[in-house]
Amino acid sequence: MSDTPVLAIEDVTIGLPAGAERPAAVRKVSFTVGRGEVVCLVGESGSGKSVLAQAVMGLLPRQLPVQSGRIVLEGEDITHASPARLRELRATRMGMIFQEPMTALNPVMTCGEQIDEVLSEHTTLRPEQRRAKVLDIVREVMLPEPERVVASYPHQLSGGSASGS
Repeated sequence: MSDTPVLAIEDVTIGLPAGAERPAAVRKVSFTVGRGEVVCLVGESGSGKSVLAQAVMGLLPRQLPVQSGRIVLEGEDITHASPARLRELRATRMGMIFQEPMTALNPVMTCGEQIDEVLSEHTTLRPEQRRAKVLDIVREVMLPEPERVVASYPHQLSGGSASGS
């Protein structure tokens, strides 16, 4: 196993638009995430946690530039990676769980269709390979009854129903 961090945020500063209440959304943030490690960012609302996550994913609006520092994913500096490269990395090497679960999933698509859509857009897997991968993903996160989960709509899995309650 390599000692290279899965993710390294090195002295990152992300600017705010001119006229904002302060010059930067985040200033000189550094941390690493090792393989198998869980790191939690804690801070009050507006402290820059989501902005930093968006920077890692390459989802920052142009008005919020990474002004300095580096974002290194598995040894690759992606701070100024091209949109095409970031698209390749999304859903294959990195992903993001958005804060508001009720708006994160499409209510008119099954959970399996939504996972398949990501794989369809970000991989070259054939449909039968994607189907197997969708089931593997659901098994990997230890949801019970993977076949039922992928055939269900998000509202059918809300609350305790995902755990079989």
